[in-house]
Amino acid sequence: MDYRAYGKTGKKVSAIGFGGLRFPKEDYQSGNYAYSVRMIHRAHELGVNYFDTAPDYCDEHSEDIYGQAFQTMDRSTFYVSTKCGLWNAKDGDQARKILERSLTKMGLEKIDFFHIWAIKTMEDYAAYMKKGGIYDGIQKAKEEGLVDHICFSTHLNGDDIAKVAAEGVFEGVTLGYNAVNFAYRRKGVEACAKAGMGIVTMNPLGGGIIPQHPARFSFIRRNEEEPIAVSALKFILAQPEITVALVGMRSLENVEESVLAGENIVPAGPELLRAMSRHLTQELDALCTGCSYCDECPVDIRIPKLMDAYNEFVLTGGDTQAVKERLKVQWSMDTSTAARCVACGKCETLCTQKLPIIDRLKQIAMM
Repeated sequence: MDYRAYGKTGKKVSAIGFGGLRFPKEDYQSGNYAYSVRMIHRAHELGVNYFDTAPDYCDEHSEDIYGQAFQTMDRSTFYVSTKCGLWNAKDGDQARKILERSLTKMGLEKIDFFHIWAIKTMEDYAAYMKKGGIYDGIQKAKEEGLVDHICFSTHLNGDDIAKVAAEGVFEGVTLGYNAVNFAYRRKGVEACAKAGMGIVTMNPLGGGIIPQHPARFSFIRRNEEEPIAVSALKFILAQPEITVALVGMRSLENVEESVLAGENIVPAGPELLRAMSRHLTQELDALCTGCSYCDECPVDIRIPKLMDAYNEFVLTGGDTQAVKERLKVQWSMDTSTAARCVACGKCETLCTQKLPIIDRLKQIAMM
């Protein structure tokens, strides 16, 4: 496993990080954490030392799963990242309670990398940073030794990420970055690197888009023998600014495959990145990455599943049959469900990518 300096913190973290968002639902909903704990332990055995979670992940089970796994792990051999969002806390005092609950659930004395969670707009950023707000609460906790480093996770565009990085209040960032959108997100990555921050990439597989369409993304392969998922991770890690590629692990097979990408990484220079960017189109930057933040529809439309199917429309250049097939085979749905949309706009407010979900639902309904 390759280990990299996390910005200026003095910590060295594994190139592959373990994301705690995608533990098997059928297991944790039954209260059986054994398989998920095995996944964590296996990743640790294979050299992963960066573990990421959040209070809301996996219907609030993720931190509990980590807590069970950490009981038998040497605390000096791994680092933990968790988060607090505007929906979790209204002020610094509430943020402190969220932090304390995370510490209790995971059986930890401190959080190594605490993230101000999901800054989607500059208005969000201002709300986090207001006097007595969430940032202030976590800063006080840091002074008391409950947090080592304050970071932020974001879905801002490159220009706005650069503005936040320039203020110098954070030591690291977690941002969406992969072979689908790298050409459009480089500015933010470069700004954070210039500020000396650790850079963790979430969605390095494009929310599963890349493994599902290996032919479309074959341009990232530098070794024809390796799985496309490994190539996608190596492509990200070949960029010297990147500290960690964070993978949402679903199975032991995911773990075994992902760690392969953390070895024998060949650096990518500017010429290669320019060549890679020529394979992309602006439309690909608007593919849904499947984060599911939009899944709060008041009329119970399963929006993430419909947006997953709409990805097929983009990737195939407008093949409506591909959308119908995806809905039928993958989700046992048809296009009529999209017609229930009442255009309330809640999903678009929640969407971290600011996708035109309502328009897409209208398109699907007419297919």
